[in-house]
Amino acid sequence: MSTTERLATANSFFLAGVMQGSRAGAQIADQNYRDQLRDTLLAWKPDAEIRDPHLLMAGWLGSREGELRAAYGRLAMAPVVERATAEPAVRTVTEVFDRLVYLSADSDVCVAWLPGQEASMGTAAEMWAAHAAGKFVIAITPMRQNLAVLACSDVVVPDLAAFDALVRAVAPLVPAGAGAAAGGHHG
Repeated sequence: MSTTERLATANSFFLAGVMQGSRAGAQIADQNYRDQLRDTLLAWKPDAEIRDPHLLMAGWLGSREGELRAAYGRLAMAPVVERATAEPAVRTVTEVFDRLVYLSADSDVCVAWLPGQEASMGTAAEMWAAHAAGKFVIAITPMRQNLAVLACSDVVVPDLAAFDALVRAVAPLVPAGAGAAAGGHHG
């Protein structure tokens, strides 16, 4: 099936992308790119189901953010970290990550944002899970020579403008009202 056909028939979109990247502790990257991806997809397919891990984590973890960030920060001082014996708050965060990886594999399309030359192990896991499940993976990155990006992606575009152009090229093929009606985040 062609890129155009895969996108035209897709209803759910998982927004993979750098959150922590290579940052220490609980620092995260600017997440504004997620709004741009969501806006592009919803302008094209207004009833698309947008699965945004940043929003989902915030909803799932809610008021525990401070507790979880503190426990996560303490990992820097631990000489050895074992998942099975980690603090309950750390295990909660890893369980949420597992849940997100499975969600990427359950989405029709995984859109992965990897800016510059910044690698993201979480994004790589989400891309791999989607790819292994036979889902369509679009990487937005200049890393065209990164083996993991090439192995897991169906399409690699260099930036958000190129992603927007790719989606707009498909727009005329999508019937009005096509898309998911339930679940995830809509506009």
